[in-house]
Amino acid sequence: MKTILCSLVFLLSSISISSQINTYPQEKIFSSVYFVVLGGTSFNTIPTAGGTILVELKTNVISNLSLKFNIGYTTLYDDDSFEVKSYGYSEFTGMYGTRLQIVDRVEYKMIPVNIGVEYDFVESLATPFAILELGYNFSSAKTEGTTHDGIGGSYETIEEIPEDYRQKVPALEEGSSFALGAGIGLRFRLTNRMDINLRYVYRYNDSIVNTNQILVGLTF
Repeated sequence: MKTILCSLVFLLSSISISSQINTYPQEKIFSSVYFVVLGGTSFNTIPTAGGTILVELKTNVISNLSLKFNIGYTTLYDDDSFEVKSYGYSEFTGMYGTRLQIVDRVEYKMIPVNIGVEYDFVESLATPFAILELGYNFSSAKTEGTTHDGIGGSYETIEEIPEDYRQKVPALEEGSSFALGAGIGLRFRLTNRMDINLRYVYRYNDSIVNTNQILVGLTF
């Protein structure tokens, strides 16, 4: 990951030199605006893959460098399983009951907001490009698994409850986090204003699992 990010930063820092020798037609800054609609998958591991929808607005800075902003909706899973032991009080029975929750995975529902740059290596019918993005994920989380009530017995007082069931239930991290993304892609030209957009992006998230995204869509 560090190697990819360093390579992209070096690439983007040298754009002013490379742009002098490319064959792109010169355009005025912010003279072209494009919309991109993408869909695909987000995953940390293949068995827990979720989905992503992304809408992007892009405009040119120089002929082969674009500034872009995107927002979307992502479902992501963390398959790091764990157990939670706790207890509760029943007004109906007047007893304290034990509970074992076995968490198989955590589901995150996120609204990612990103700003970044896109660099085209060469202009052709199939144009390869690199992406560098910085953003924030507005997220919520819930656990998925099984719950077993009364597994450790029922008791009249808290003092009778086994020690390992008297722990507080840990708060679930909602997943809202800053993110850094780096990726590569390929655009296949259909018309002067439309192309098929295929990309892979690796995202570092500072509060939840890092993600891989494979996306395909249309630029118009």
